[in-house]
Amino acid sequence: MTFWSNPDVIKNLLLIKTFSTMKFQSFSKIMYRGLLFSAFVSIFIWSCSPKEDSDPTPPTVVTQVDIPVIDGKIEAFLASYKIPGASLAISKNGKLVYKKAYGKADVEGNIAMTTNHRMRVASVSKTFTGVAIMRLVQAGKLSLDDKVFGPDGILGTTYGSKAYNDRVKGVTVKHLLQMTTGGWVLANDRDAIDSNPAMNNTAFFNWMMDNAILKYNPGSQYWYINTNYFIAARIVEKVSGKSFYQFMKDDFLTPLGINSAVYGKSAMTNLHPDETKYYGQGGLKGYEYNLNIERRDGDGGLVINASDLLKFVLAIDGNPSRPDILDATTFQKFIEGSGPAPLNPNFGNGILKWNTRFLFYGALPGTRSSFMTENNGMAVAMIFNGNADYTNNAVYNPFTQAHHALLVDILTNNLNVYLDIDQF
Repeated sequence: MTFWSNPDVIKNLLLIKTFSTMKFQSFSKIMYRGLLFSAFVSIFIWSCSPKEDSDPTPPTVVTQVDIPVIDGKIEAFLASYKIPGASLAISKNGKLVYKKAYGKADVEGNIAMTTNHRMRVASVSKTFTGVAIMRLVQAGKLSLDDKVFGPDGILGTTYGSKAYNDRVKGVTVKHLLQMTTGGWVLANDRDAIDSNPAMNNTAFFNWMMDNAILKYNPGSQYWYINTNYFIAARIVEKVSGKSFYQFMKDDFLTPLGINSAVYGKSAMTNLHPDETKYYGQGGLKGYEYNLNIERRDGDGGLVINASDLLKFVLAIDGNPSRPDILDATTFQKFIEGSGPAPLNPNFGNGILKWNTRFLFYGALPGTRSSFMTENNGMAVAMIFNGNADYTNNAVYNPFTQAHHALLVDILTNNLNVYLDIDQF
């Protein structure tokens, strides 16, 4: 509608013309001015009124589409190694650009895997434990060089009934996280962590301190022992005054919007909502629920979905694409290795370095987990509800090598296939 075709405008202008010819000049002047004002008010209101054809076009919502070149690689891996299902999350420059589920969460129930399904991540739990310790270091509540046991130690002489020897009194927080305590082993160098599964955490800790030994001096040898991270979780509890899980939940899980993270239960009947079933192979078949997973909180008990795992990784990777929860100084301590062989320069305080990448893997009967970052801005988290038989090196080594190669492939190839979206 044009200005001059507006009926209100024409009506008021005609009235103005009519009254301008009236004989009563004083009255005409008054009415003329009033009508002129009315006409301009009408014009102003009309001109300011919203037009039907001026509504903005709703923004286009971009959603994920399948990427065959990625899906094909995952599906081929699952088929080759007879893994029931997998969940994948990929980020590019801090954005969750692809999340996908494959195969079955429950084979017997014919339940398809979804991206909401969560799984045990086994030793990837150690990265969470390491970060919990580093957050306390960052807050000034402890030091990596603090002694753990003895009169001046964080845990004092609380656990065990025997006097501590010099090796035990020499263990620091850093020794635990970097796997350089020198032991906590039993006969045949067996890690103490799964002994006496009927014991609760306190009873086990007391028993372990009386029966496990440190075979080497702390700080002299790298030796991957799960019990180190069981102890580290108890340090978090002592220093924070909260349960291990509650501290992490309050300190960084909830603030990061990580809602799927819980700690696993031993029995299949106690699986969490949206938790998958687990499928072991070979010598591991039948042992998926035959372990005290509740004890493994600090070293292997976490249950989480792949997208939340990747969100956590991006908050600790030192990359500015998303805010980190470790400041620059603390991050450098976090990734610091223990030194050259027989120590390990690549095993930090809960994370592994490999050239330009940060990563960690986890394995239990019926689950295999991983995350990896690259300095090109790519990162990936991948969790399986199946695992090859790690009691058989001839079977397991090719499987782990193929898994590693798959992660590297995702981080370094086909980088332009993703939409510019963020599904976090």
